[in-house]
Amino acid sequence: MQDLADSKYSKLHSVTFRVPFSQECTRAIMKLMYCPHCRMMGSIKPCTNYCRNVMKGCLANQADLDTEWQNLIDALLQVTSRFSGDSSVDMVVYSMPQRISEAILNMQENREVFTSKVFQACGHPHTTGSEEPKKRLNTPVDSKPNPTSSVRLEKLVSDVTSKLREMQQYWVQLPNALCNDKVTAGSANEDKCWNGMGRARYLPEVMGDGLASQINNPEVEIDITKPDMTIRQQIMQLKIMTNRLKNAYNGNDVDFQDTTDDVSGSGSGMCTDEVCARSPRVIIPNTDRPKLYAYPPEKKVVKGTGSQVHPCISLLVFSLATLLLRR
Repeated sequence: MQDLADSKYSKLHSVTFRVPFSQECTRAIMKLMYCPHCRMMGSIKPCTNYCRNVMKGCLANQADLDTEWQNLIDALLQVTSRFSGDSSVDMVVYSMPQRISEAILNMQENREVFTSKVFQACGHPHTTGSEEPKKRLNTPVDSKPNPTSSVRLEKLVSDVTSKLREMQQYWVQLPNALCNDKVTAGSANEDKCWNGMGRARYLPEVMGDGLASQINNPEVEIDITKPDMTIRQQIMQLKIMTNRLKNAYNGNDVDFQDTTDDVSGSGSGMCTDEVCARSPRVIIPNTDRPKLYAYPPEKKVVKGTGSQVHPCISLLVFSLATLLLRR
């Protein structure tokens, strides 16, 4: 249940925050938090805008994740919407008995056609003796959805959607979250806060989000021509993941094989090869009887198909739901 969520969200979070701070950032944080103590002003908190400029400078590379992160959340919301309405999991699952019953009935009505095709492809079976004719039984099938499970699923989808929307601005909201009223003096004490020089109002404007916006940051000196490569790799992984989700949402085939061996791990993140590719299939040879393989033959490439997308997407959404609701 945790495969996708741990590999895509948790790893993204941990990898980005393992990116070491620069010496300029470390110096700016030390000045923000500890210099007031050296000037006998230990009880004075930093100015809010001063703190924001420091954090925007230190987290400039992480803020560049914002665009692709929002695209990923939008794609996840689209996939989540598939679990509600007429195409919900409940409606599909609970309609399966009726559909199976209809398929069996259709096969019984066209028995001769199916039998001739099977014999033509597989050969005639060897009989060991006379068999008693089996009676045809019509078993009523109740395919009505369970109201309780439907409500539970709708609640889960609603909770996941709400959590995803809350996380949409995650990376650009980090500086504001870190510079909350517990850390800074707040807007009510703008004239009585530590501004980096003394107890007074902080006058410089607050910088924008992202690396390019820090060119004139007065608190943290940053070379905007040298982006962090680890963050760039994570941006590329977000693009790949978003593209796969969009393809799955649109009913297209999804390639589950990663083309890179970076820090995010191998595999598509959608699901493991054993789940997506190793589904039982019937191989029809030229011999007298069919063979059923539990797994694909070795050294055979199994490509993703449309029928493999849906269980993997289910794993995706419910894995993410488990992670979010656990928080």
